[in-house]
Amino acid sequence: MANNANGNSLGISGDMADAPLQAKTVRELQELAQNAPVTRAKAKRPVISRAARLHLIDILSRWSGPGLALVAGASIYLAVLAGRTHPGRATAWALMMFSALWVCRRLRDNFRAGSNHASRPFRWRSSFTAAVSVLGVILASAPILLVPATAFAAHGIQIFALTIIISFATGLALIAHLPSAAAVVIPGAIFAILTGLRGNDAGLLAAAVATSVLGIAGLYLANRMLEQNAAKRFPRTTFLRREIDRREENYGEDRDSGTEALQA
Repeated sequence: MANNANGNSLGISGDMADAPLQAKTVRELQELAQNAPVTRAKAKRPVISRAARLHLIDILSRWSGPGLALVAGASIYLAVLAGRTHPGRATAWALMMFSALWVCRRLRDNFRAGSNHASRPFRWRSSFTAAVSVLGVILASAPILLVPATAFAAHGIQIFALTIIISFATGLALIAHLPSAAAVVIPGAIFAILTGLRGNDAGLLAAAVATSVLGIAGLYLANRMLEQNAAKRFPRTTFLRREIDRREENYGEDRDSGTEALQA
């Protein structure tokens, strides 16, 4: 009896809840459906194929050559410029800079020459990114290591501006792999802001922040466009490969059955 009473009470409450909707016309129900909040699923970043990733690694190995050459030329100029007044600082910074450049250049040349690194492209990319991160930190520290705080106004602005330009130009050359580009760009942005704080110059700090934000946003968009082009050129073939494997298995089974029939 209690269950019947509960069922009747639930049925009555359900009918009472549905009563307002039953009294409405079709057009009113359509307007309610259009105005109802809809929870949309978040768009996930598409996963690119292995062939597209290998294509991006090839672009990284090709484009990184001019980027490293640009860093080498700028490093020589910065070392000579700072060495006129602070030879000790310039010598120490140049030794660190060219050591990191040598490691990056050697990794890149070995991969392009088809050495053992070429058979493991993803491992080479991680090693190259680690070497580039060291290079990026040393390059970005030029305004602080080459020029003391007391003599910054003499030629520190020139070193500061050139360091930011070279950091973002090198990041553009490494845009095929976003972590590699970020390994150069992020230290450049951080040290530029630290240089502005160190000099107690509001204009220099504002310029460093604006340049960093715009540069990082531009590099991110460029990387997305390059990845989309690679994904269109080398689409994922998981379904096709699965169908080919299935057909090969069926063909092998039919061939085995036919051979057994002939032997019988």
